[in-house]
Amino acid sequence: TGTPTKIEYNTIIVPRKGEYQLILADGSKVYLNSESRLRFPTRFEGKERRVYLEGEGYFEVVKDEAHPFKVEVRNVEVEVLGTSFNVNAYPEKQGVQTTLANGKVRVTSGAKQVVLLPGEQASCLDGSIDVKKVDVREFTSWKDGLFIFNRMSLKEIMQQMERWYGLRIVFFDSEIEKYTFTGMIDKNLPAEETFKVIEKVVDVHFSLKGGNVIVTKLK
Repeated sequence: TGTPTKIEYNTIIVPRKGEYQLILADGSKVYLNSESRLRFPTRFEGKERRVYLEGEGYFEVVKDEAHPFKVEVRNVEVEVLGTSFNVNAYPEKQGVQTTLANGKVRVTSGAKQVVLLPGEQASCLDGSIDVKKVDVREFTSWKDGLFIFNRMSLKEIMQQMERWYGLRIVFFDSEIEKYTFTGMIDKNLPAEETFKVIEKVVDVHFSLKGGNVIVTKLK
């Protein structure tokens, strides 16, 4: 009997200002957002299909009930049979956010476990799991080339802009960070155009100098 060949792992690292799509060995599709990393086997063997994520990814998983698909991210495990879902574990989230587009997923964090239905989002932090209903598009539109914001704070919005445009955002006043914006913006717009859209709705001004953006409030 020959020795089984060792399963090799690849790691995709997506830098700032980047996005990446890949097809896994089972045909499942993964979209990776800026500043994200995925470790995955060159082929799936055994009883499960397991990958390891840092940052943010959207998964369209091929159905195979005999081999559950599992995403491991920090100390949270997301298990699916066949479905589409988004996992966000960027550092500023202070936890792991799983948003289900369709199908069904099981989220495990420490001793706690929940099963999500489409349109639900699980936020995991320190072993706890909080589930709420959300507008899925708001959390998955990045893969379709859109920013969709629903009363999102400028602080959260600018964290996305830093990754997408490779900029450094500086708020002149911490009060501005709490201002909110609702709207849809094409991700392919230049940074200057994106900021103009926000300026039309929110009483702020963006000054671009080199790779820095100063955010001030209008008097």
